[in-house]
This record gives sequence, structure tokens and C-alpha cells, in this order.
Amino acid sequence: MNGGENGPSQASATRRARNPFDNPSTLELTRDNARKDRKHLESELYMNNVRRNKTRPWKIAIVALATLWTQTADAHHSFGKFDMAKLTTLTGTVREWTWANPHTWLIVVVKKANGATEQWALVGSSPNMMSRWGWNAADIKVGDKVVVDVHPGRDGTAIGSLQTVFLANGKVLADPAGSTGQALAGGPSHLPTKPEGQPYK
Repeated sequence: MNGGENGPSQASATRRARNPFDNPSTLELTRDNARKDRKHLESELYMNNVRRNKTRPWKIAIVALATLWTQTADAHHSFGKFDMAKLTTLTGTVREWTWANPHTWLIVVVKKANGATEQWALVGSSPNMMSRWGWNAADIKVGDKVVVDVHPGRDGTAIGSLQTVFLANGKVLADPAGSTGQALAGGPSHLPTKPEGQPYK
């Protein structure tokens, strides 16, 4: 009787002794390793994010401008972020050209008079509207030299609303922003032969 009663109890004690997680020191070591692994993973994710941002700083500009754009009432047609009474002429190299809804995006690297460079994020109308005015996705390519008339941002940052793009091959493209009805369907009534804005320095 005593031997039978003690048998299961002794077996349970043996099983508990063999379970490493019954040892408080082992449990603490396991938790500590898990914390280290989590911190290492978080560090790697953070550094990867930093590397991406350093590699593509213009994408941050696009995201920021798109956020500002959508926060404005009637954002799809609002130009409140830009000084529509001011026209600035930018001369530079295409860094990125995005032909997509709801707005096209042109990223241009502009060299200033002092030798420094700036990246300008320029927003255009939708591909549907622009195609009616003679635009094509293949018109602009990364590395192209362009001259662009834009309505600059009111806050002084390197953002703008496209008005006219002058390509190296002589083609001139005007943005149809604000055009509706026949004015949109019929294309631009006038295309400038040269930039009309104040040269950016």
C-alpha cells in the first residue's frame, strides 16, 4: 500500500525535476534571451527604415505632400497649398516620374546658383486629364533634363503644382489643372514657347 501510494508521487517529483522551466534561474535566463532577441529585431527594423529613408528621401517628400493634399477640404481639386499667383521656373534632372491616379508626380533635382542641389516634389493632374492634353507616360524618363514652370508651395518648401514642362526634344506639355468640359476635352488653347516663371536661384 505504502509503496503503491508513494510510487506515483515519486514519479511526479522526478518529472518536475527534469522540467527545466521549473527552475527559476532557467526561466529568468529564457526571458532575458527573449528580451534581447526582441530588442535586436526592433533595432534591425529601425535601421532598415533609416536606410530606406536615406536611399529614397524624395519618397518622404511625396508622402508628406500627399498627406497635406488629402487633409485639405475637397483635396482632389484644391490648390490651397500652392501660391497660384506666383510662377517659378525650375531647371533640373528628372529623379522620378509617377504616372498614376489620383495625381501624377514629378521629382526634379534642381541645381542652385551656389552649387547646392534640391529635390522638388511636383504634383500634376490625373493621367486621364493629362492624356487629353497630349501627355503620355513615356514623355518623361528618369535622367531627362527638363525646365518646369510651377506654382510653388506657400510655406517655402520644395513642392509645387505643375503648370508647364519643357522637354529637351522641344516638346511642351501643359497641365490641365482646373480645366473642365470643352476646355479639358479640346486641349490647351495656348502653349508657351519658353518658360514664363521667375528663375529659381
